[in-house]
Amino acid sequence: MFNQTRLNKIERVSFGEYTALLRQYLRHLKFRFFWLIIFMALSTVLPLLSPQILRFFIDVATNKLEVSKDILHRFLFPLAEWMGQDPLVTAALLFITVSIVGQLIRFVTSYLSQDIGWKTTNQMRGDLAQHCLSLDMTFHHQKTPGEMVERVDGDTTALATFFSALIIEVFGGLIRLSLILLMVFREDWRIGMVMIAFTAIAMYVFNLTRSVAVPIYAAEREGYAKMFGFIEERLGGIEDIRTNGGVPYTMNRFFKVIQEVFQLNLRRDIIGECLRSLTRALFALGYALAMGICIWLFKNNLFTLGAIVLILDYMRQLQFPLDAISRQINELQHATASMKRIEELYHTKSSLKDGTQSLAPPSETNHHSDAIPAVSFNQVTFSYVGDEIILNNVSFELRKGKVLGLLGRTGSGKTTITRLLFRLYDANQGQIQIAGIPIQDLKQADLRHCISLVTQDVQLFNATVRQNLTLFDDKISSQKIISVIDNLGLTDWYQALPDGLDTMLSAGGSGLSAGEAQLLAFTRIFLKDPAIIVLDEPSSRLDPVTEARIDVATQKLLQGRTSIIIAHRLGTLQRVDEIMILEDGHIREHGDRQVLAADPQSRFSQLLRTGLEDEDPSDEQSQTFKEMPV
Repeated sequence: MFNQTRLNKIERVSFGEYTALLRQYLRHLKFRFFWLIIFMALSTVLPLLSPQILRFFIDVATNKLEVSKDILHRFLFPLAEWMGQDPLVTAALLFITVSIVGQLIRFVTSYLSQDIGWKTTNQMRGDLAQHCLSLDMTFHHQKTPGEMVERVDGDTTALATFFSALIIEVFGGLIRLSLILLMVFREDWRIGMVMIAFTAIAMYVFNLTRSVAVPIYAAEREGYAKMFGFIEERLGGIEDIRTNGGVPYTMNRFFKVIQEVFQLNLRRDIIGECLRSLTRALFALGYALAMGICIWLFKNNLFTLGAIVLILDYMRQLQFPLDAISRQINELQHATASMKRIEELYHTKSSLKDGTQSLAPPSETNHHSDAIPAVSFNQVTFSYVGDEIILNNVSFELRKGKVLGLLGRTGSGKTTITRLLFRLYDANQGQIQIAGIPIQDLKQADLRHCISLVTQDVQLFNATVRQNLTLFDDKISSQKIISVIDNLGLTDWYQALPDGLDTMLSAGGSGLSAGEAQLLAFTRIFLKDPAIIVLDEPSSRLDPVTEARIDVATQKLLQGRTSIIIAHRLGTLQRVDEIMILEDGHIREHGDRQVLAADPQSRFSQLLRTGLEDEDPSDEQSQTFKEMPV
């Protein structure tokens, strides 16, 4: 269930917060914003001329112009005389012209408003996505991808809709509202006072609705986030759900989730309809008051028939800015809920503070042995949750240019070591150093440019081969990419691509074999040219032919780099310099591979004998580990 208590505590967003947000994102759109203001002013003033023209037309037709206060009569009579037309014809032509021009101006104003609204929130969407990518992994483990899509896209879309109408309908509406009241007050102070009082009461009532509706709209956004997260998780595990007979249970849970969303939408619609009914009731009362006063003024010869039409037309026009403002207050509930959720996300800070020191440029690592960094862990302790310790007082040093083979059961801490090395998490205790520098002191961009990881599962995108290899870095030339492909011995694979580097790949690498995906991953690493390599046994699931190609690439990749290999096959260990075995978060054994292999009492020697069964331990054929003996 949703945290209703937290949702009820959502505070109102002040007008200053909205304007501050607008100023922040409108800085680069000043020219467009200037023209929007110009056209908005025209679209506000032109509709006010139509009632004046109608009043002139009626009063001329009924010979009551001498009683009228029509401000256009000094202009229309000379215009009619200049055109050689009857004043009534002139007034009709002017009315049509004002209507057509007003429609065109409203079209341009609406376009500029929508354009500015979406451009500002697209920038906000990008800033929000970048902020999410900068947060540590603890945050991402607590949030589903579906929920984050709703945060980055759904909430900013709600703000885009509001911002696109905020300027034209709220600011423009307030100006138009003020001008209408001024024009009515000029006609007669009594009806002017009544309409001012009506407007004040309507605005007060509309404002009261904000505190009622905000929690309901916030709950609705939370409901959609939960639904998207549920769908994303189940689609991601569709194979397991099908093969284990989990479809009925999944559908049952899905119906419960959408039922919750339905109830939240129902509550939202009820509140929205109540607001609309309240608006209609208020305007019905306003019309009744205006008509009653106009009848009294007409009977006392204070108003002409044209003046009554003018007042009722202004009353009709008064409905548009009030209705627009009330509608935007309704939209404001969406925007406030979205803005609060975005604000909450922006206020979520990464626990990983960026350092200030830099490492040697990666381009030097393959040319100067001094630039190859060493890696050291000094009494490192880490747990993901509470007291469940994954690594306990782990200390080791990997000398520069050496390759470490990392062994251990599932859950022993092998992957955790690589995550800490990338600084996806910070150790609870102890210190990790690269090239003698604590990784907390290094700039995160430098640290992660210095290290690269190849896993068994390669992430591929719905993009071209070039974009997948360069990770969308357009600065890398085709010549460099092809050179790396040739260096890895992948020329035949590249030539088999139908469109070369411009061949499109499906999301997730659909249509590629596991070996081809691994070849793409290795090419990425060579293009990045890191100083430290982490390999999670990328060849453990491949056929022998593809594995041989991967082995060639691996040998070239390890040259001149400090490396860690999480090994699942004994053949992989033939290319490592050191062996480290983890067990229950502790280092069970660590030393030179050849020394440990020659020591019959070592844990590694026992694994070699168990893994190779009757094979000679010196045989370098790739064999699969059996379950490690206790």
